[in-house]
Amino acid sequence: MKIKLLVLLQFLTYSFCFSQSYDPFIEALMNQTNLDSLVSYVRILSGEDSVVINGSKVLITHRVSYQGNNLAAEYIKEKLETFGLEIYDQQYSSQGRNIYAIQQGTIYPDKYFIYCAHYDAVTFYCADDNASGVAGVLEAARILSDYQFNYSIIYALWDEEEIGLVGSSFFASQADSNDMDIKGVLNFEMAGWDSNDDGKMDIHTRTISNSVLLGNFMYAIDTIYNLPLQPVVYNPGTTASDHNSFWQHSYSAICFSEAYYGGDFNPYYHSAQDRIDKFNLPYFHNVAKLGIGTIASLAENIVVSAKENVIIPHSISVNNFPNPFNSSTTVRFALPEADEISLDLYSTVGEKIKSLSAGYKLPGEYEIHLNANSLSSGVYFIILRTSERIFSHKILLLK
Repeated sequence: MKIKLLVLLQFLTYSFCFSQSYDPFIEALMNQTNLDSLVSYVRILSGEDSVVINGSKVLITHRVSYQGNNLAAEYIKEKLETFGLEIYDQQYSSQGRNIYAIQQGTIYPDKYFIYCAHYDAVTFYCADDNASGVAGVLEAARILSDYQFNYSIIYALWDEEEIGLVGSSFFASQADSNDMDIKGVLNFEMAGWDSNDDGKMDIHTRTISNSVLLGNFMYAIDTIYNLPLQPVVYNPGTTASDHNSFWQHSYSAICFSEAYYGGDFNPYYHSAQDRIDKFNLPYFHNVAKLGIGTIASLAENIVVSAKENVIIPHSISVNNFPNPFNSSTTVRFALPEADEISLDLYSTVGEKIKSLSAGYKLPGEYEIHLNANSLSSGVYFIILRTSERIFSHKILLLK
């Protein structure tokens, strides 16, 4: 099934190859995804287990926004605080309240990838819709907050999705008005149901900004790390969740979920029978792993334009600016098609000094910040290796 889809993607888009090699750092992050943690988040949010909130032991009996879902919001807020993140409590109306946290990027703190889910519901329990997505976002925040990434990550939990994407629409509108540089949005929407263990799941995208590339990127992560899933990329995908709020403002966004378009959707959807005892737990665990691997890879590696269609270069190139430079410079490289690459800094005698980037890259233009404070003045070489060719670029460090 996956091979057939790969051939279809190659035919419909461009020469898009997938490599089985992987970044051990990303694999290590994915392997930290803990099923017990995921289950605990879902059980608490769906009212199966009580929890201490604001010093009192309570039960979150529902997450219906118009009936008051502040207990759920407070639980999410307190949980994110335990990860040492910068918390924002966005009260946008008398009943609507988004909770999000920002993990600052080390090189591009004003450029953001958003990992999100809605926490409101339509009735009691609603474990799959969408305590499962919230659990995936919380687990990502737990794991990734211990590390540094080039780009900032926003872990966002939206309110009032069920009555018209209200919370995410407010955030996206504000972001657009403030020229917020959002590189991509991953919306986690329901991942507890897989009735026949076939691993099918949906990735929903549309030809808006770089959303198609983003969807293909998630598909590639599944392939690279050999997860027991069968993702299918749908274009045009559904508009019935919070990623659509960002499409309305021309941001790159996707939604990933159980097989909604794929014909294996939770029959207990929007009912009080939607409880965690119906979950396919190994499937839920693997979808959460895929989400974490994707957001971590994006925040660490990829550079795409958020509000303009990505320009695919006609040829491979590597350069830097400024050159000559003092203490730091920006190394740029371009790829006309997806490939496995390594980008390294070498001395004039052929000694490898440091690795700047490595792994599977989509077609596009990339930037890497090179800090040379520990290096002596002199000539160095940037070496870009692809699967078929080697490119060299001379740089001059003057202190």
